[in-house]
Amino acid sequence: MLTAIAGKSDRIESVTCNGGEVFLKSEKSILRLRLYFEDVLRVSYSENGDFDKRQGEGMLLSDLTLLKQDDYSLTESAEEIIVRTKGLAVHVCRASGAVKVFKLSGGAKGGQVEEAPLFSEAFEHSHSIEKFDVYKSVGQIKTEEVKTADGLKKRVLAADKEYVESLYHTRVNFAFASNEKLFGLGQMEEGVWNYRGTTQYLHQANKKIAIPFLISSRGYGLLFTTQSPAVFSDTQYGSYFYTNADYYLDYFVIAPASFSKIIGRMRSLTGKATLPPDFALGYVQSQERYESQQEILDTVAEFKKRDIPLSLIVLDWLSWEDGMWGQKSFDKKRFPDIPAMVKKLHEDDVHFMISIWPTMDEKSENYKEMKEAGTLLSGVNICNAFDKAGRELYWKQAKKGLADLGVESWWCDSSEPLTPEWGHIEKPLPENSYAEYLQASGDIMPPQKANAYGLYHARGMFEGQTRDFPDRPVLTLTRSGYPGSQRYGVTLWSGDTSAKWSVLKNQVVQACQFGLSGIPYWTVDIGAFFVKRGEAWYWNGDYSEANGDPAYRELYTRWFQFGAFLPMFRAHGTDCRREPWAFCDKTNVFYDTLVSFIKLRYKLLPYIKQVAQRVSENDESFIRPLFMEFNDKSLFDISTQFMFGPEIMVCPVTKSFIDFEKYELADAAVPYKTSPLIDVYLPADCDWYDFWTGEKLKGGQWIKAEAPIQKMPLFVREGAEI
Repeated sequence: MLTAIAGKSDRIESVTCNGGEVFLKSEKSILRLRLYFEDVLRVSYSENGDFDKRQGEGMLLSDLTLLKQDDYSLTESAEEIIVRTKGLAVHVCRASGAVKVFKLSGGAKGGQVEEAPLFSEAFEHSHSIEKFDVYKSVGQIKTEEVKTADGLKKRVLAADKEYVESLYHTRVNFAFASNEKLFGLGQMEEGVWNYRGTTQYLHQANKKIAIPFLISSRGYGLLFTTQSPAVFSDTQYGSYFYTNADYYLDYFVIAPASFSKIIGRMRSLTGKATLPPDFALGYVQSQERYESQQEILDTVAEFKKRDIPLSLIVLDWLSWEDGMWGQKSFDKKRFPDIPAMVKKLHEDDVHFMISIWPTMDEKSENYKEMKEAGTLLSGVNICNAFDKAGRELYWKQAKKGLADLGVESWWCDSSEPLTPEWGHIEKPLPENSYAEYLQASGDIMPPQKANAYGLYHARGMFEGQTRDFPDRPVLTLTRSGYPGSQRYGVTLWSGDTSAKWSVLKNQVVQACQFGLSGIPYWTVDIGAFFVKRGEAWYWNGDYSEANGDPAYRELYTRWFQFGAFLPMFRAHGTDCRREPWAFCDKTNVFYDTLVSFIKLRYKLLPYIKQVAQRVSENDESFIRPLFMEFNDKSLFDISTQFMFGPEIMVCPVTKSFIDFEKYELADAAVPYKTSPLIDVYLPADCDWYDFWTGEKLKGGQWIKAEAPIQKMPLFVREGAEI
């Protein structure tokens, strides 16, 4: 008969304090509680007694200050250990080490206060870690070249391995309340609003930005310090957060007085958002792609001729000489005089952005220089942004070939920089995409940093530009980021989406989720990147005639209206041109509507700049799901509307209304299949004004809002200064 072998006990045997730290020791482990402010708790779990300083390094600020020992109390009993600050009570079960956090409603240390339950780990087996060895690829590395929409990339097939260190898979198990809802996690592609009852794979991908930060409807946030791929799950298999590679199990419970302050505290831990340059807040014209210097100048001249405001024009890929993917210099045949071009753009009050890539063709001088310097990721043609020397050389190349000629802002494309899911004709299952990312990143990256490449990439660009061009505020548009990215001047975007009404609907949910993820600047490819249908799963738009199809023009117009109320207002995509006049011309309802929303953006610029200032100075947000602003529990179920700053409620239209069997280009009146009305909820905390008519409406009710193609329902809260 087999004999059960008992594991080491989790029972807490001793408790010691050291300033703002409390150490709870069992036979099996040490549980460390760190106290910040009066409403932030850090929970760390180690089985070897070591709390490596590298955990969270680069993501967290380095000068975080702990509470003093006089700022909290500690009491013990046979059943539990209780730590109380002015804002929180932390109960640790002596038998199992499980942590519960309660909100204190008032009083002082040691006083009588009411405790409201907030957060709880599972009572049993709340923490687990499993040691594994990390190896890196060395010596002769066998690779193959893979042609992707993101350029020619290398994939490791086989390599010798060398031991580096030992790390841990970690898992914390939760006991969520039955009615609790969970939000955040960055940008998940599927448009899920409440993550309860789901599994979410947190790895970076073209259309996914994994941010290990959750916000609960009960009024707390969870920030995990992992920089590795992770899994959140709340299913029949348990409620847990699993990380692939860390030095120990580590996360924060953040529980100030309001949802907006949870975001603020998150930035207190990971850094304030920088203030973008003013031109980042106007209209941004981009497409795949402008092919010459003259085409850029001609496009800007056409905006000026038509009296359409424009702040920034973007040059997408292939600015380099043909065959030199990723080289940070211009093809002089097509771009003969960049300083003169930038000077002319500035005369028209238009600024210039260029896309750059961490992947470089082996024939390029940039690649050869990085290869010689040893600043590439193992075996591949990708800059090692984790390495300070790699970041500095990358910036040096960008400065010499681009910034010194007048390039002032950056589109850091493919900043994952791995997208193995794009190597398939059919879209892989989520769990398979996660496994492939683990394999691909493990071949070339430190596994404990495999989700944070975009953070380090943006850091290099920010540090270089602020040092060498202190008069140029940093603006970096990037496809991947992480907690802490906000301090490096980034705006994230949602990747290469496809033109479908269902995708637009999901984009609105993604906006709300990203607004809850701590990084304030986010945008989209207006109209989606892919419009037509191709062979690969990701090239699957619904419109084979692209902007020649009036049905696509309707979708584009609705996407455009939504985009006008994002932190960056940016048109971009392939399959057709994206200038406003590409969607018919003057006197046409689509063109007229696009132009009117561009002009509306500029009318609102004083308000938008004020919000940006508040984001930077007070840790506020641009995109605010309704429950962040109003005390109405029903708002936890609404992801179809959001506040743009504190005063404007945005209600995007995500379905078609136009009857195209009756539609003709010259129609003055647009024929609709049904009356263009959408359901809108007016939160109860205040009264509201219809942005278009000025009509005053009572809060706390659902209404049918008029949504003709020329308008997107917008409402302004009573008392606004707009």
